[in-house]
Amino acid sequence: MGKLFDGYRPELHYMRGPGPKWHEKYDGVSLGADEHQPELPYSLWLIPAAAFALLGIAAAVALA
Repeated sequence: MGKLFDGYRPELHYMRGPGPKWHEKYDGVSLGADEHQPELPYSLWLIPAAAFALLGIAAAVALA
């Protein structure tokens, strides 16, 4: 009976992400590893994908 009128709701106390002190400390600070890794153009990602697709087609033809 007491649980029906209990006002404690744990879902109201869960953390929902970093707070303002975390943002004060870390916002605007870039990591050193990100600065040294150049971003590859999208076209370079297509080359391995096309090669795997051609290998898959060749394997399907060979097995057929």
